[in-house]
Amino acid sequence: MMRPNSRAPYRYAGLLLLAVAASPSAGWSRAPRHACDVNTLVPTLLQNWATQLSRSTPSDPAPVVATYADNGVLLPTCANGPLTGRSEITGYFVGFLKPQPAATFDPASRKIGGDCTHPFASGLYTFRLNDGTVLQGRYTYVFRQTGPAAWRIAQHHSSLEPDSTSQCPH
Repeated sequence: MMRPNSRAPYRYAGLLLLAVAASPSAGWSRAPRHACDVNTLVPTLLQNWATQLSRSTPSDPAPVVATYADNGVLLPTCANGPLTGRSEITGYFVGFLKPQPAATFDPASRKIGGDCTHPFASGLYTFRLNDGTVLQGRYTYVFRQTGPAAWRIAQHHSSLEPDSTSQCPH
């Protein structure tokens, strides 16, 4: 005659607990935990760049430079490039900020893509300088998340529209 195993109920309870813990719950998915909507995020990041540009001066370009990643790359509107890293980008903005440019993005031309790892935007923008000069430019920005709620520019290409008759400030 076999003796009943007194540990059997515990063994089965342990297996049941493992099975429940390994099963997906109703809230389980393979989506990233910090999902984002690039169509909402990117316009906010672009506006932040324009705002920081307006807060910057030739003697203090730090606000706009802070929008770039430490190893960010800028192909600038009015200089040869590429400029890599905050030191070179700072040097560019010291000169570019002299005529107090104000940037306005054209939402109708904006194309947004990418994902929550590297969202990007391309389109047209206008720079208005303090002497009344208007520069029509085109841009591409690629952003990278650098912290839980921090995004920086990893790549930024800017150039004048080919049919623009305006000259860049020097």
